Amino acid sequence: MKGRDVVLGTLLKRPMSGYDIKLVFEDVFSYFFDGSFGMIYPTLRQLEKEELISKEVVIQEGKPNKNVYSITEKGREEFNKYLEEDVQKEVLCSDFLMRMYFSDYVEKKKLIEWIEAEIMEKKKSVKQLQEKQLVWAKGITMSQKICLDVGISSYVAQIQTLEEKLLQLKQE
Repeated sequence: MKGRDVVLGTLLKRPMSGYDIKLVFEDVFSYFFDGSFGMIYPTLRQLEKEELISKEVVIQEGKPNKNVYSITEKGREEFNKYLEEDVQKEVLCSDFLMRMYFSDYVEKKKLIEWIEAEIMEKKKSVKQLQEKQLVWAKGITMSQKICLDVGISSYVAQIQTLEEKLLQLKQE
């Protein structure tokens, strides 16, 4: 999956500005895709250049003009090709797990701090996803519910494992 595929898929729902797309990335995709302005705007420029999306400049009074992007038929075809490809192997990039792997080089106190902080972060993530689930309950599709449920289940399992290992570590 590339950022361009995610942007095209996002534009299937409705025309959006770059800022609107960024909000979707932060809200909807936050558990499983990391997109930033630094990725979104160059991707939008490239997709427009390839005629996969079109841009409309919306004049706004008292504010800068807004660029609103729409997917073209060529863009729809490109996105459909992505959907027909084999699902790629998931790639996990975790600074926390990398630190765990190398934690033999820090004091036990530091290791415990990292684990406790990670548990807190995971609990916040669970709460955020559960809140989103309540907000989106009426308009959510089954496949979108699956994404949320997998995210929640993943975090809950990680919390449980980390709490068990933290207890073992403290008992050593």
